[in-house]
Amino acid sequence: MIVMPKPNLLCILTSFCVSASLATAEPVKVIFDTDMANDCDDVGALAVLHALADRGEAEILAEVTNRKCPGNASAAACAAINTYYGRGNIPIGTDKDGAKISGGRASSYTPALRDEFPHQAKPDDEMPDALAIYRRTLAAQPDGSVVICSVGALSNLEDLWHSKADEFSPLSGTELVMKKVKLTVIMGGGFPRTANPETNIKLDPPAAVSVVNEWRGPLLWQGYEIGAALITGSELQATPSNNPVRRAFELRMHHGKPALEHGKPSHDQATVLLAVRGPQPELWDVVDKGRVIVDSDGHTEWSRDWPRPHRYVKIKNGPSALQKIIGELMAAPPSKRTR
Repeated sequence: MIVMPKPNLLCILTSFCVSASLATAEPVKVIFDTDMANDCDDVGALAVLHALADRGEAEILAEVTNRKCPGNASAAACAAINTYYGRGNIPIGTDKDGAKISGGRASSYTPALRDEFPHQAKPDDEMPDALAIYRRTLAAQPDGSVVICSVGALSNLEDLWHSKADEFSPLSGTELVMKKVKLTVIMGGGFPRTANPETNIKLDPPAAVSVVNEWRGPLLWQGYEIGAALITGSELQATPSNNPVRRAFELRMHHGKPALEHGKPSHDQATVLLAVRGPQPELWDVVDKGRVIVDSDGHTEWSRDWPRPHRYVKIKNGPSALQKIIGELMAAPPSKRTR
């Protein structure tokens, strides 16, 4: 007679097999393209990316910012987080004329991360250009090996796609992307259609239109509705006060209270998880055989009129499993940090 393991043992065995599989796979090479200025989900996303790197699942090749930070401190915020996790040498580039919403608020956290935590970054306008970091980084990587994780305006992607040969590579931007990038994961829009333009698309609608129409490689989209269903951040209360991620969530208000107290939507954290682990079938449903359309006002819509290498995701079986994963990764202590 065959005796089946008890359900809890099955869960343990399944978890072990998944962990073993992730540990033995090659780290996913990631370029993180972020609007590190307004919302602290960018900070949470970078924490998730470092936690995945600590587990051997990701290699952070570079970080580029795509939004003009009023405090001139988006690179410093990235660098402070990188330093906390023991990776202070990650290349960082900034978009000097980065996208911005007219009348946008000053960042609640980038100046504090710049001033209160160790890092070696210069002001944004003195940092290397985002396009140069993109081209140099891609040129140095094996063919078909890089995943771009975009959690802000699509300005840098448009610039990269239209770029010309330079000292880093004799290839045009189109050729460089087609040769080096295996997947681009984008947090933007909403699906199957947005009622109002989503912030990341609204930051630079012409760039979004250009990317969605011209980009030839696979695009995996995560709409606004995903992060809105995933509330995380209170898990950071258990982390030390010298954690810049905790500090950002302490400073960023959500519904009149610090995000550290009750959490907030996790748009960008979920995108990083998708970029590194892919749309795991136990967590995600994937819609394909269609294409994303972006109109000139920044609305997005899924259409089946003309299939392209576009996909978007939907949460499977509710948000609780994803919330738990994201919260634990954000709050995980650094393994590489010098103590």
